[in-house]
Amino acid sequence: MKKINLIILSLIGAMAVHAQDYNDALLYSQSFSEGDARFMAMGGALSSLGGNIGAMSVNPASSAVFKKSVIEFSPTYIYTKSENHYLGYDKAFTSLLKVPSFGLVGYKALKANDVFISGLSFGFALNSQNRYSETIDYTGINNNSSLTDDFVRMANANKWDDQYNTLAYNSYVIDYAKTVDTYFSDFIDSLGNKSYGEFQDFTIERDGAKREILFNLGVDFSEYVFFGANLSFSNFYYSETKFLTEKDKAGTKDFLDEFTYSTKREVEGTGIGGKFGIIARPIEYIRIGGAIHTPVINNINEDCDFVMNASYDQAINTEGATTAKDAKYTTFDYKVGQPAKFVGSLGFVYKNVVNIGVDLETMNYENCELRSDLQSMTDPNKQITDELQKVTNLKCGGEFRYGPFTFRAGYGMYGNPYKNIKVTHNTYSAGLGLATNTFYYDMAWMRSVSEQYNTLYTNLAGKDVTANSKIKRDYIMFTLGIKF
Repeated sequence: MKKINLIILSLIGAMAVHAQDYNDALLYSQSFSEGDARFMAMGGALSSLGGNIGAMSVNPASSAVFKKSVIEFSPTYIYTKSENHYLGYDKAFTSLLKVPSFGLVGYKALKANDVFISGLSFGFALNSQNRYSETIDYTGINNNSSLTDDFVRMANANKWDDQYNTLAYNSYVIDYAKTVDTYFSDFIDSLGNKSYGEFQDFTIERDGAKREILFNLGVDFSEYVFFGANLSFSNFYYSETKFLTEKDKAGTKDFLDEFTYSTKREVEGTGIGGKFGIIARPIEYIRIGGAIHTPVINNINEDCDFVMNASYDQAINTEGATTAKDAKYTTFDYKVGQPAKFVGSLGFVYKNVVNIGVDLETMNYENCELRSDLQSMTDPNKQITDELQKVTNLKCGGEFRYGPFTFRAGYGMYGNPYKNIKVTHNTYSAGLGLATNTFYYDMAWMRSVSEQYNTLYTNLAGKDVTANSKIKRDYIMFTLGIKF
């Protein structure tokens, strides 16, 4: 294929921003709370038991259960493995050292009065709510389609996107045959004949986290009812880089050697919301908890880079160049409405020896909303209604104390947020603790196993080419706490 004529496309319908969709709304609304080692070891099922800084993010009444002031710090090693299925089987790994949980609670005992308030607590905590770090890699020989098919399909339909197929045209990856009035590539010629067999390497690198900074007030009503409220500030950073490389490893193409289309998104966001919770002790051994998390409007700033790099076996212009590059850079501000969450919990306590907790959370992702002052969000919000649904999350955990030692285990099962895609997300955890009157030291391991589907591109028939991955994330966490 030779570049016939590089012209200025006067009819290009430039799309100035990355197209938001229901996946963006879900990404910034989902929460999988990370707390200290005790919280993680028990699968996060501490909403009815309380007395835990991590649990303050789920049920604010947790702080009112404390009988001493505490401060704690929780360094964590996180190892993520992706098992990827596309044209074959691939694996990828990432690891990092973080502090997902830090906090303190100040407790003050009060004398009984007319409203029977026996204690007040004031808390501050930094707890992670979601983790984005992972690497995914799909490789193999594709004998059925190419990313260039999508470039050609859109061009022949006179649909131009200056973040996408326009870059391919300006970088000589697709061309125009004036004699037959059609666009073509090295994989589909001007007569529609197809010739595939290229090597594909599709890599996704994600990083970042969603965090919550909370200020908490807890009230103890004579150890029968505990009430708590949070003022919560959420902030998150999300980075996603995608590389799709197609290479003529077999040397069957006379013109194209290889090209890489890459996109990079960097997202920063903030939001503010409230949480209210209660824990009741109707009888000595039973704890009943409930909490409401208010909706949150997250303010999002997104920067995107779109780059096409290509190399050729022949000269592509009169200067004799054999490489080409084109790029587009955009920025966009918008809002994501995060729906309310409701938490119900039940706990069993036996003589401070055995603790068992069960949490049930519900959240309706159909109520997510995208807003923008610059463009209509009608279509993305319709996608949200059509593609997302209400979820119910179940978390359970228990601990057994023997002298100064505590043994813990937990399990979590998170609901599928998609109506038309079947995915699972489960957690498994265990831990060990050592406590005295003045300090505590806890260790925990938790494995999170989830599934995801990634759309790589659209083929010539306009159908999505997808791949699936299983993400296994292991946490090894240590918490050092001091009581005073």
